[in-house]
Amino acid sequence: RQGINSGAAYSPRGDGIALTMSFLGNPEIFLLDTGSREVTRLTKSFGVDVDPAFSPDGSKLAFVSTRSNQPMVFTAPISELKNNPQNASRLTFAGKYNATPSWSPSGKKIAFAGFIDSHFDIFIMNTDGTGLERLTKNEGSNEDPHFSPDGNYIVFSSNRSGLKKIYIISIDGAFTRQLAYDNLGN
Repeated sequence: RQGINSGAAYSPRGDGIALTMSFLGNPEIFLLDTGSREVTRLTKSFGVDVDPAFSPDGSKLAFVSTRSNQPMVFTAPISELKNNPQNASRLTFAGKYNATPSWSPSGKKIAFAGFIDSHFDIFIMNTDGTGLERLTKNEGSNEDPHFSPDGNYIVFSSNRSGLKKIYIISIDGAFTRQLAYDNLGN
């Protein structure tokens, strides 16, 4: 379609793809039915809506929106978004820019990258926005969190060694390990 087509995420059942499109003018999140290829508008705001992420059961969507001025994480049941594209709850209120929300396999936590103190860090919170914890701090810029299948770790990218590499961190922040190395063992 004309304009932006980005940030796609498959639904857990594989029958839909949530993505950002701007063919109506403003970047909004749409649901693309993989069978019929029909699109349903899920968000409607004056802001930019990006980074959709399905809950593990496929019933809810977390995304980033600038509808409150700065990019923050929002969530809503997909059924409610279909009926009222403006109906979403804001989960984050800290930092200047929150991005790339990711649901835990249990559906009880959301991880995201938040820009604070001049770099991105990895945060984790309950799905209602309570219990916010900062997992990384003063170790470069840390982005793109995703939970391990057992929910005990988060994999993310970081430039803490000078170049972007892949790391894992335990959900309590106590253990961090680099996973990807270059040919020199760095």
